[in-house]
Amino acid sequence: MAKKNVNKESITAAALEILHEKGIAALTMRNIAAKLEVQAPALYWYIKNKQELLQMIGEYISSQIAFPKQSNDWQEETTELAFAIRNVLLSIPNGAEIMMDTLPITKKRLHLINRTFEIFYRAQFPEHKVFQYVLAINNYITTFVLDEQRQLQMVKTIGVEVIHKQFFESISQISEEEIPYVYRHMLKQKGAINNEANFLAGLNIILMGIKGEINEMQDY
Repeated sequence: MAKKNVNKESITAAALEILHEKGIAALTMRNIAAKLEVQAPALYWYIKNKQELLQMIGEYISSQIAFPKQSNDWQEETTELAFAIRNVLLSIPNGAEIMMDTLPITKKRLHLINRTFEIFYRAQFPEHKVFQYVLAINNYITTFVLDEQRQLQMVKTIGVEVIHKQFFESISQISEEEIPYVYRHMLKQKGAINNEANFLAGLNIILMGIKGEINEMQDY
């Protein structure tokens, strides 16, 4: 492999390759340097440490999120943006974890946050409530995808049939009379718990809660 030009862009690209190949545990300066065919100290001309590297990946993730068209329906636009964010996070191994472990201080990421605020301002929501709504939605998306990616990794490592067997055997050790609702719901789960349908269901609960609170404030 020919030696690559070393800059922030090539370092980020090499880091993404490592994430896809081996996961975040292998994301070290040494491995990135090897990928670029340079010595590890050469990287420090461009980045200070691993935290800055993660910030760069977070900025890359933010740059890949396509904003939906502006809509008069704030719920529809928020839902479209939420799915756009989820899809990009899922496309990057440990994407949600990286976003949670970094500060929202880079340009593309701040534009993303600003667009989320903008949706609620265009809907003319009360100034003092906008930040709370944006925070709730952002936290929901990131934590859902974080759990989703960890679940996918668990399935990859253990196997879905083994997981279902462990659930069934563990639950069956307790009588149905003691935990009837666990039997009713958890034993019926055949696929992934965190999936697109459940993501939308949870998001709708948050959006309906926001709508209900806004309607209550308007009634006074």
